[in-house]
Amino acid sequence: MEAADFWKKIKEKLSQKGKTQEWLCKETGMDLQSMRNRIYKNRFPSIEETLKMLSVFNTSAEAFFGMTEESLDDLLKKDVMLIPVMEQAFSAGRGQFVPDTEEVKDYIAVPGELRRYGSRFAASRVKGDSMEPTLFDGDIIICDVNGYDGTDGIYAIIYKGNGFVKRLQCTNEGVRIISDNRHYEAMFENAESEDFRVIGKVRSVMHNL
Repeated sequence: MEAADFWKKIKEKLSQKGKTQEWLCKETGMDLQSMRNRIYKNRFPSIEETLKMLSVFNTSAEAFFGMTEESLDDLLKKDVMLIPVMEQAFSAGRGQFVPDTEEVKDYIAVPGELRRYGSRFAASRVKGDSMEPTLFDGDIIICDVNGYDGTDGIYAIIYKGNGFVKRLQCTNEGVRIISDNRHYEAMFENAESEDFRVIGKVRSVMHNL
């Protein structure tokens, strides 16, 4: 579903209720001008805003995003879930600027078995070659948003204001930030540093074939 179609359906829901955008903003705590800007620019709302709106209309993400009863039943049998794809790309290279606000680009279906890692996930694209041959430019990573889980692995992180996807390895002194591509040197940061934050662990990858 494109963002324009998303807002068209929201408007239809409001019309069915005989309500206005002002009412929806009051119910969800959203800013009216921000909503209108997103509609004008064909941008999805944030994950939190989307879930609040669906809750107001008493509908599920699967139902809202165009699943017929038959296709929804098929999805449930396959045990999949819909998660947001963020516009933010995580760098497998020299760093990718992190915007102040989350922008949802689309929603994709992922295996429901990922629920064993939690209930909140987001997807984003990889940009660069520093994680080859594990991750390639254009791949989509599926991350939880639970921060560091206490084990080494590949994580989406914010480091010195930039977004990275890197392998983390804890040591007694701090955290090694490792690129799988041997042409990139490892970085190191104190785990308590304000310049370092873990978003979540990469739980699945959709390779860009």
